[in-house]
Amino acid sequence: MAALGIYLPTVIFISLIGGFLPLLRELSQRALALLLSFSAGVLLGAVFFHMLPEIGRVLAGNIGWPVLAGFLLIFVMERFVFVHACEELDCDIHQMGIPAFLGISLHSVIDGVALGAGLLLPELGPVVLLAVIIHKMPDGISISSILLSAGWGRRQVGLLTLLFSLTTPIGAIVSYLFFRALSPENIAVAIGISAGTFLAIATADILPQVHRIEQRNPMTLVLLAAGLAVSWMGTLLGD
Repeated sequence: MAALGIYLPTVIFISLIGGFLPLLRELSQRALALLLSFSAGVLLGAVFFHMLPEIGRVLAGNIGWPVLAGFLLIFVMERFVFVHACEELDCDIHQMGIPAFLGISLHSVIDGVALGAGLLLPELGPVVLLAVIIHKMPDGISISSILLSAGWGRRQVGLLTLLFSLTTPIGAIVSYLFFRALSPENIAVAIGISAGTFLAIATADILPQVHRIEQRNPMTLVLLAAGLAVSWMGTLLGD
């Protein structure tokens, strides 16, 4: 429980930085693409270098089902619920305002659930935290940009950004309190579902956005590799 006191303020701080950045300076689409590429690399590294090897020791041949469940959960919700930054600054999605805010906030709550599950295993906590906070930055930028483009005032956007920053901590606290009463096998299942959500966010959400924004920019590959490298170096620190 002590780790929550360290991790959750960090998540809030990073979310606020991302959310307030568009209020101070407009972020270019190229810069957003590079940030998203790095975020995708960290998420993929968390899945393949940390989460799957850890739960594989417990679930063995049954590892595929929870990962698939988490992947499909995000994949389906991406099609019907979630809203993210788009490749055009003047696209219609920016007129959605509150629906966009609610969609991204729900996405953020699910990130919190993944963080809460990861905290149950001390060796996974830091890497899952890294994956979540890196992902929070573009999410915060997205929601503020959408609201500003929809005509919301800066004070209103600032208040909603503050509210958004609390969604991941709420999901983390609720899931942590729920999951810690489960058996090791069920905890592994919960982490497997979280790994599936990370995998879907990286492959079905973030990387397609990067492809639309900067289709031929080799720096996106460099930043993707850098994100993978950062996650991989976490395995060395854990040895």
